[in-house]
Amino acid sequence: MDNNSQGSVLVDVIIAVHTPERPIERAVASLVAGGLPTQPDLPDRLRINVVCHNTDVEPVRQRVLPQHRSLVRFLHCTDGIMSPAGPFNLGIAEATGTWVAIMGSDDSVEPGALAAWLGAATSGAVAADVLLAPMAHARGGSIHTPVVRRTRRTNLDPVADRLTYRTAPLGLMRLSLVRTLGLIFPTRYATGEDQSFSAKLWFSGARISYGRGLPRYLVHDDAVSRVTATRRSVTEDLAFATDLVESDWFAGLGAAQRSAIVTKIIRVHVFAHVMVRAESGDWADSEAAEMAGAVRRLLFAAPRAARPLSIADRALLDAVSRKEANPATMKKLTALRRTFSNPRTWFPRDLSQILHPEAPLRFMSASALVS
Repeated sequence: MDNNSQGSVLVDVIIAVHTPERPIERAVASLVAGGLPTQPDLPDRLRINVVCHNTDVEPVRQRVLPQHRSLVRFLHCTDGIMSPAGPFNLGIAEATGTWVAIMGSDDSVEPGALAAWLGAATSGAVAADVLLAPMAHARGGSIHTPVVRRTRRTNLDPVADRLTYRTAPLGLMRLSLVRTLGLIFPTRYATGEDQSFSAKLWFSGARISYGRGLPRYLVHDDAVSRVTATRRSVTEDLAFATDLVESDWFAGLGAAQRSAIVTKIIRVHVFAHVMVRAESGDWADSEAAEMAGAVRRLLFAAPRAARPLSIADRALLDAVSRKEANPATMKKLTALRRTFSNPRTWFPRDLSQILHPEAPLRFMSASALVS
């Protein structure tokens, strides 16, 4: 029988599953070992919610280990959209716990993670509203996001602690806060459906903590494919970003907050798209024109966002802005910005920005200290 009991849920974890080929049994088993009570008749317990998205429930249920099936609430979401937004929205709507969390079906958490995160979120004189989980690759190596200040754990500042680099809100969130803010994952984007959700959470004024040194959320790379790995056009890839910076919510932010969001979008999303296309040789006039238009919209919304970028970053951004269509030129520029032995990656073009939180030396040193 599925775990449909509504009583005394402390944490609802929502996992979106798009195909029964996903290793959902691993994700569930790791949550069971997360350190919280899981039996439906126990108080202050964990409830695991598996949302079967555009796929039948029974094959997914059969993948879960028999001893764990009664601990899971299986939900069904059919929307015909290739995005985890729908199932995550459904899971949050059905949640009743004090805390809510989302999780990828390919991923897992280290033993004792949930109990440790909850302890960190509720300790101290003032409890947190959000606990950001530390992350790592399952095969080894930490994931250095968000790039928080050295030793920082509580009362994070979204600009100084560079929260925009944590794209997905992985960890624990107070369900009451999510509902008060009206946060949802937009279903209209091919990718980036978590960007506006997270940005509105980071810049909401909520009390946000980082679980430095705690058990980690593990990202696995052994799945056959991920929804987020599909190749797309510039317009599809950056629709979430251009819509976000042209929204009324974005216009209501302060200049430093707007710049922080756009700096991250350029550094992570714009440059990543250019790199992939340039390295494959699939970069031509139409692609260059689309990207130049997208960058123009981003910088119109936050004119100072490019100032802390490295000299090498600015050279690539200049090439994008002038609609450079030669893939060899773009490949060379994308490689240079990632050649960290080159001093052009160490300093911003505008030296007045050298101590900015997003400037290369501060950003790289802070990233190296994230754990």
